[in-house]
Amino acid sequence: MKTTTLKTPYDTLSQSYTQLVKTDPAKQFVQYPSALQLLGDVSQKTILDIGCGSGIFDRELAHRGAIVTGYDISAEQIATAQKAEQANPLGIDYAVSTPQEFRTDQKFDLAVSVLVLHYALDSKNLAQFFLSTHRVLKNDGKFVCILTNPGFKRLGKVLYNRRFTKLPSGKMLVEFFDANQKISLAAEYSDFSMSDYEQAATDGEFKKFSWINLEVAEIGLRQMGRDYWKGFKEDCPYVGFVAYK
Repeated sequence: MKTTTLKTPYDTLSQSYTQLVKTDPAKQFVQYPSALQLLGDVSQKTILDIGCGSGIFDRELAHRGAIVTGYDISAEQIATAQKAEQANPLGIDYAVSTPQEFRTDQKFDLAVSVLVLHYALDSKNLAQFFLSTHRVLKNDGKFVCILTNPGFKRLGKVLYNRRFTKLPSGKMLVEFFDANQKISLAAEYSDFSMSDYEQAATDGEFKKFSWINLEVAEIGLRQMGRDYWKGFKEDCPYVGFVAYK
């Protein structure tokens, strides 16, 4: 497996983002449970996590019996993931890489990406995520993606501890708010449409794909309260996209 050393904007935000992932209700009660549901039974399955970050989701997969490999563009995030692996080994392999550079002789049963693909620079870069993933999947494999919802309507409002805003540049801005309602983290990303994702999957040689509406896990409803999630089902900030080889 090829690795590379990259300095990226995500390295600067690494520590703050890692803390956010550990405590964020949307991650814990929507994004990760939805990804697990769409992946299905992962026991003894080989899984590639594209944009694995600090490896929190990888460790959940490994605890469920999966054989996991993850890569991320951020050297700082991978360092955090490797530190956790060294402290409590689960057999997870990590690499610093981009989709264009990722190389392995292994073929995976499944691939997953949670809130990563919208950071592709443009449509061409987005297609590279799909093409590189297609190349390393087994013939009956699938690529499970949890995405920002292109159809999300409540832009400019603080909801579920974040705010999404369309910028004059055409990019989107997401700002995360702490318990004191102060911005703790912010990032810009590409405002891809549903057709952009579909075209990228097609250009990446996937045969078919499907969109899946996401819901809050029952434990999230109990822990955060139903008022916290008001309007979430009707206008969800996230959506599932599964591409089949």
